[in-house]
Amino acid sequence: MLTICDPETYLPYMKDDPVRPNLFRDNIVRFRNNFYVFADVNEEDKAVNAILCAVVSPFVLQTEELLRDLGDNYEEVKEMEEHIREILDDANIASVFTPYSLWSYKRGSGKRLIKDLLDYIPLNFPQVTHVITMSPPTRTAMQFHTRNGALLLSPNVETINYEYKLNYAVLH
Repeated sequence: MLTICDPETYLPYMKDDPVRPNLFRDNIVRFRNNFYVFADVNEEDKAVNAILCAVVSPFVLQTEELLRDLGDNYEEVKEMEEHIREILDDANIASVFTPYSLWSYKRGSGKRLIKDLLDYIPLNFPQVTHVITMSPPTRTAMQFHTRNGALLLSPNVETINYEYKLNYAVLH
């Protein structure tokens, strides 16, 4: 079951992050402003099967430094986004949902978490136009994302972006 995580309950799980364990000085950033943490939780025993950390931003993230800056300078990013909205028509502004870390405690639960999120985002983040990961440049990440329907979008120096198509069918 897809669960939106609160820091009181889920902050201790951040120490298990194998992808970006030292991204922020304080992991509470992962739960604030435009940062989100989701979990796949077993309905019966409430066991956490997988965790995904994501951020919503007005641009595609390609470096950990940019991701950290987004967490540290939220107000500046909001001002930049408002300035862009003043210049352009809102219909022309992208909003990118970026999963930047995913780990699982039970086989198959990471895949289920991604699938559930692709259904959840159109209903709960109507401003989001793209789901683009900021993944480590590893064979494991590539196999995971491409097997789950993502397309390779952009290899970068320190990350690789994969794009998932949103499931707009859930809106009808």
